[in-house]
Amino acid sequence: MTDDVRAGGAVADMTPTTAAGRYEDTSWGRARRWRPSRRGAGVALLLLIALVALMLTSNPRTGYLDPAAVDPSGSRAAANVLGDQGVSVLEARTTAEVAAAAKDATVLVTDATLISTSMLTDVLDADPARLVLIDPPSWSPTFERLAAGLEVSDTAGDDPVTPRCQLPVARRAGDAVLPGSRYDARAWVSSGAACYDSPESAALVVIPPRAGRPEVVLLGSGHPLTNDGLDEQGNAALALGLLGSRPELVWWRPVPTDPALAGQANATPLELMPVWVIPVLLQVLVACALVVWWRARRLGRLVVEPLPVVVRAGETTAGHARLLHANHARAEAAVHLRARARERIRVRLALPINISAARLATAAAHRTGRSPDQVAALLYGPEPTTDAQLVALGHDLDAVMVEVGGA
Repeated sequence: MTDDVRAGGAVADMTPTTAAGRYEDTSWGRARRWRPSRRGAGVALLLLIALVALMLTSNPRTGYLDPAAVDPSGSRAAANVLGDQGVSVLEARTTAEVAAAAKDATVLVTDATLISTSMLTDVLDADPARLVLIDPPSWSPTFERLAAGLEVSDTAGDDPVTPRCQLPVARRAGDAVLPGSRYDARAWVSSGAACYDSPESAALVVIPPRAGRPEVVLLGSGHPLTNDGLDEQGNAALALGLLGSRPELVWWRPVPTDPALAGQANATPLELMPVWVIPVLLQVLVACALVVWWRARRLGRLVVEPLPVVVRAGETTAGHARLLHANHARAEAAVHLRARARERIRVRLALPINISAARLATAAAHRTGRSPDQVAALLYGPEPTTDAQLVALGHDLDAVMVEVGGA
């Protein structure tokens, strides 16, 4: 017995040790025993600070046709290639910067919607050699002044198109991918050039220099200048040919904060609206007036149709009574009872419709032998406040109608 107790105690003493040993051998146990040293914590903290600083300082520029942007819609690749070819690329954001560097240079306009007539005049007075407009809208002052006679015909997709013109830049580039606007340039075919791919649907239009105006190039798509589209088909050759013909290139990306736009603050809303807004509004108003006239026309005569279900008058009365009872509408029920009694008494006594209450009560009292005050209290008295008063009122009105003879 003693040996068994000792053996059991030994086993009991060994069990926690063995279990603890197994526990300490696991990965979780080793992780619990590990304590970071001060040196390790310092190194980890320094790495974290360096990572945060790197994330804050390495924020790449992004933006559509931005010559320093590295995203797919940016144009850093095109700007770098032009720089490697010896072209000095100057990024300008204001009209003053463009006018100061536009002399005998190529001016690229990435957004013609932010250029006013006065801003365009300042740039033209600086005597640039070529203006390249990227997809200018037909309502912009730049399009109306520099591309008179052109019209936006349609838009195209991502399929490559062939130049089909004699412009050397387009012939050297060959097929290109130009998704975007197409222009009807048949008015300029004799003196200019319309490429990609027909005069009535051209993605590239070149208008020759005129008196006081430089050579104007309309490119219906900025895709060849983007990082994503520069290496497609002949886009790179086309971009270099259009922008690299001069040693200086002014890359103009207009901004709404341009000081030259300050003079537009006093313009009226009609002056700021595109020219197509008023005709479209007039068409919408005419269409709305036609719709109102159509929907408000006089309807025809009523069409009498048989009821799908015939409801007996007794059922209607009983249903109405149950609704009044469910809502405890004693006053409403009394009004209906008295109205029915007055109408039957009036018809029985052949009295006019507009008879006064006093005359009706007097006539009914003369017929029944009751006093006029008693009959008036029944026909025009106060509203009942309890169900018992309402039931008594109904019985009294029935008795008066029987006495008159209209039951």
